Amino acid sequence: MNLFISGWAGFKEALGDTQEDCLFIIPFVDYDERGIIDFLKDRKGSNLIAWSTGGHIVLKNISFFTQRFESIIIVAGFIRFTDYVKEKVIRRMINKMSLSPHNVVKDFLISAGCTPTFPDFDHDKLIKGLEYLCSSKIEVSQKLNIRNLKLIHGTQDKILPVKAIFDLKEIFPQAEVYLLDNAPHWVSFEKIRKFLSREK
Repeated sequence: MNLFISGWAGFKEALGDTQEDCLFIIPFVDYDERGIIDFLKDRKGSNLIAWSTGGHIVLKNISFFTQRFESIIIVAGFIRFTDYVKEKVIRRMINKMSLSPHNVVKDFLISAGCTPTFPDFDHDKLIKGLEYLCSSKIEVSQKLNIRNLKLIHGTQDKILPVKAIFDLKEIFPQAEVYLLDNAPHWVSFEKIRKFLSREK
C-alpha cells in the first residue's frame, strides 16, 4: 500500500495529477489526527507521502508511521503552524468560513499553488482543521534519528517560509532535505515521483 495524506482542503481535484496507486486521505475531511491513526493501525505499506497538515500529523506521530512505512516523504511540513502564520490570520479564516466557505478554500488553494477546483464539502470539518492548526505542535525532548525520511519544501511557498524545513531538520537530523526551486506550497506529484524513484 502507498498512502498520501493531504493538507488542509487538499482535495484531489485541486492537486492535479494525483498518484493513482495511493490511498488518499484528507485530514479532517476524512479523519482527524486520532482517526487517521486508528484507520492505519492494522495497515502497512511502502511509500507514505504527506503534505502540510498531513505532514505535520505524520511527524507528530513519527514512531507510529515509521513502523508501518518503508519510506516517508513530507512536503511543506512544520513543527507548529503558528510559528510561521499568525494565529489571528487563521482565526480570520475560521470566521470567514461561516460566511463564505467556498471563497476561503478557493483563495487558499490559489495561494498554495493548487487548482481552485473542489467538490462540495462540510465546512464544519474544515473549521476543525483550522482549529487544529492553531494549537497543534510536535513535542520532542530530544533529536530523533529517523531514517528513510525526506523533507521537501518549495522555495516559492507563499503559505510557509523555507525556515520551516530547517526547523524540522533540527529535530530530525538524519532526514534528507530538498528545496525545490520556484515551487509553491504544493509541489505536484510529478516532482514528488522523482523522490519515490530513488527508493527503487
